[in-house]
Amino acid sequence: MSDEYLYDLRDGQFVLFEQLRIQRLFELPQFSEFTVGDIEMILAEGLKFCQKVLSPTNKLGDKEGCRWENGKVYAPKSFHAAYKQQCEAGWMAMSTETEFGGQGMPFAVGAALGEMFIGANPSLSMVAGLTRAAAELLAAHGTPEMKKKFVHKMVAGEWGGTMCLTEPQAGTALGDITTMAHKRDGKYYVRGQKIFISGGEHDMVDNIVHLVLARCEGASPGTKGLSLFVIPKYRVGADGKLGEFNDVTCAGIEHKMGINASPTCQLVFGENDRCEAELIGSEEQGIRLMFDMMNSARIGVGLQGVAMGSWAYLLALNYARSRIQSPEMKNVRDAAAKSVPIVKHPDVRRMLATMKALMEGGRSLLLHTSFCLDLAAHSPDAEERERLLARAELFTPICKAWCSDTGYEAATLALQTYGGHGYLHDYPVEQIVRDVKIASIYEGTNGVQALDLLGRKVGRKGGTTFLALMGDIQKFIDAQKDHPALGAQIAQFAGRKEKLEATTMNFAMQQMSGDLDYPLLSATPYLRMFGNVAVGWLLLEQGVVAHAALERLAADRQATTAEARRALIADNADARFYDNKIKTAQFFISNLLSQNEHMAALIASGDRSPLEMSFEE
Repeated sequence: MSDEYLYDLRDGQFVLFEQLRIQRLFELPQFSEFTVGDIEMILAEGLKFCQKVLSPTNKLGDKEGCRWENGKVYAPKSFHAAYKQQCEAGWMAMSTETEFGGQGMPFAVGAALGEMFIGANPSLSMVAGLTRAAAELLAAHGTPEMKKKFVHKMVAGEWGGTMCLTEPQAGTALGDITTMAHKRDGKYYVRGQKIFISGGEHDMVDNIVHLVLARCEGASPGTKGLSLFVIPKYRVGADGKLGEFNDVTCAGIEHKMGINASPTCQLVFGENDRCEAELIGSEEQGIRLMFDMMNSARIGVGLQGVAMGSWAYLLALNYARSRIQSPEMKNVRDAAAKSVPIVKHPDVRRMLATMKALMEGGRSLLLHTSFCLDLAAHSPDAEERERLLARAELFTPICKAWCSDTGYEAATLALQTYGGHGYLHDYPVEQIVRDVKIASIYEGTNGVQALDLLGRKVGRKGGTTFLALMGDIQKFIDAQKDHPALGAQIAQFAGRKEKLEATTMNFAMQQMSGDLDYPLLSATPYLRMFGNVAVGWLLLEQGVVAHAALERLAADRQATTAEARRALIADNADARFYDNKIKTAQFFISNLLSQNEHMAALIASGDRSPLEMSFEE
């Protein structure tokens, strides 16, 4: 059984070009040089690179892991050549602006490619992805001198980049950060410790550029007082050449459940009080600037969930097609009945349908959000830019939490499909389960994402962004309520959407009455409810698009009868793809979105027992 990385290229292209129709971007000056054919070719070549270069190093890296010796971290041997090829081939920064050495592609295309690269080797992709995100933050907010010194080298992959937030005593509570910056002879010097720093030290690059949150002397308490600094491992002269060591040392690496080949480091800044730092922006702007990178990283983490969950699904699908075990249930009493591939067994089909719906829905949500960011940055319509930026910000915590949770769920279902074999190192799904779990934890745990959604994003600007989204969904419902293939599911969906609106309004009233604890207690099921509605909408939209395409195919092939239509679906790959899209939407609405009824009842119960239990002793 092949361990080769698998990605559903047909589905990625369907979302980009048939559902979202990102080719609208090619009418804008920024993307006028691109065509659909160009992007299709780039996606196909990206997949080949991932399968031939990155994927073979994934299992090797997991076995070898990273090694820490005397402050140095050594990446798996196989990573060096793969990383070098990735940089030389220009895959490091596909959606970064050409001004800084990137390819200047739409963010949605970069996200589609990102899913491939993350899935093929999540440990290595984290190093590259954080470097790109750090470079883009410097490109957006750094001084001209910073851009000249750092950005091109980072975009080219010659230097690495990190984000340094977490400290031993301050996990998600960034307001508790104690790393200090003080001025001496007109320069800033930083002193403190950071933990869980992905790519914080390794031997694949000549220099590593750290973006560090620290507190200046006399700064305000809490997150308001944080400032953002750029701190290279080696100082960089005005001519761009590396100078002396900058007093940034690695005190060790974390030994983790998964992503064993990712160098997750404990860093000490300024142990000898010689750690020079440059301020990005102004003092006490740090948290606002860092959120640019954090939001990008959160979408990246959602991509990690879908990338690995989807790969697990496709592996399980191939296994189910080839694994022969037990006769079909209708023949179970016939001693002479032949065993069949397990894909024919109903419970296996239930697991496969669940994985397919969750992962295709998550992919659509992530690419939809990325497309919103493209239009928010480049649309000539100022009102559209503002509306879609708000939409993307509303969806960001859902992208991170919903997609990472469901990615893990899909991976565990894939392992279950393999049965006992899935639990063995012989097959790749056990590594996927270990590697994908971290996605629900880092970049703000999913509980924090739920608090962000309910506490900040939904109520922002008086709830206008939420209401605008509900309005767009209602327009879709009104337009498609009599749809010949999906009308019944759209009616079910309308009820779930109304339940989400009612739940949201109830939360707003509770908060206005001064009750903050109960809404926060219910924030996580609320995020799942919201994510289910968003994904249900997008899957139904896919079903409508697919139905129209299938009708065109049937008309072209003169498949006018039910029998001819079934023959078309059986014989034609495109017809089969579109028919499956319709059935995936039906399955999600009827089987998975129905979970919202339970969650709505849970939230409406008013049960405060967890708040009243004694956990302190």
